[in-house]
Amino acid sequence: MDITTRKLNFIQNLLSISDEKIIGKLETLLKKEKQKEAQQPSVYDLLGVLTKEEGEEMEKTIASCCENIHEEDWK
Repeated sequence: MDITTRKLNFIQNLLSISDEKIIGKLETLLKKEKQKEAQQPSVYDLLGVLTKEEGEEMEKTIASCCENIHEEDWK
């Protein structure tokens, strides 16, 4: 089922709901999801993703590879 058909089905289901609590929950969920989409990722989102050891290993790998020049790669 394509996205347009899914949206239409959702709207039809939404129109049949008469419970205001359900409508409120759906509104809240939609608002939260839209806010998540609008937020720009931050470097702080990555805090705690790597252990200290993993970070140090990554630094070593970057440092050992960064300054390597392979003259054959330029041809």
